[in-house]
Amino acid sequence: MQRFDNKQTEALLAVLDHGSFERAAQELRLTPSAISQRVRALEAQLGMPLVERTRPCRPTASGRALLQYLRRSKLLAEEFASAFADSEAFIHAPIATNHDSLETWLLPALAPVATAEKVLLQLSVDDQEFTHQKLQDGSVVAAISSKDTPMKGCEAKPLGTVRYRLMASPEFQQRYFAAGINHATLRTAPMVRYNHKDFLQHDFLREFCHFNADISPQLTIPSTQAFYRAVELGLGYGMILDVQQQQLQGDVLDLLPGAYVDVPLYWHYWQVQSPKMQRLNQALIQHASAYLLPLSA
Repeated sequence: MQRFDNKQTEALLAVLDHGSFERAAQELRLTPSAISQRVRALEAQLGMPLVERTRPCRPTASGRALLQYLRRSKLLAEEFASAFADSEAFIHAPIATNHDSLETWLLPALAPVATAEKVLLQLSVDDQEFTHQKLQDGSVVAAISSKDTPMKGCEAKPLGTVRYRLMASPEFQQRYFAAGINHATLRTAPMVRYNHKDFLQHDFLREFCHFNADISPQLTIPSTQAFYRAVELGLGYGMILDVQQQQLQGDVLDLLPGAYVDVPLYWHYWQVQSPKMQRLNQALIQHASAYLLPLSA
């Protein structure tokens, strides 16, 4: 059975968590040279490279496999310490989520169980199409994703559906769409986009208006709350979550009533989990239904 040096695996985790040997050295209060020596010693022991020396540093295929193992081992060790050594100890739960879930329903769903189980959430954020990759490369132990197919060794449970509608302020609607929504008006109306990975508006306009959004004016607002505020202030039009609209109750209107885009969300997690993470999984799946639509809706 392969045994690992804790200082070497700690250095590897720090490099891949922080993206560089320099930042890992700052985190562990060592020199970059010491971090590099520890990682190279681990690579020599295994006989394979574990880190791509890029900016930022990335795990190799072998590094991803080891990283997955180390993440789960660390979580189990923390939980063991919490249960048998120090009942007040916390465990760390690295989780990947999409932006809209984090800024609307996720924290209310997770807060009760995270508080009761002494779980410190370590959240990383990306588009729901890309969070699955963080689980695959070992960066996290669980992820919210729009993909329904679990990777090897994982489970994928449905959470529900989030619904988006095309919305704008009343003033914006009168300024740009008083004559209706058509190709001519869409060419001149500014569209709000979250970031370069956000194609919700594109998909919606292609399906319901047969329009290519690439030719319309666009502004980028990389924040769920600020995105909503930009639409409310008349800076542009964009896709707004139903749950966000219900929470904020701002002065925006549905530009195409009856037309919407539903995005299904799934909870991906490792099949072998610590008891606390199992309870967190169960609680999230259960409480998500209070915020999300059923997948069949």
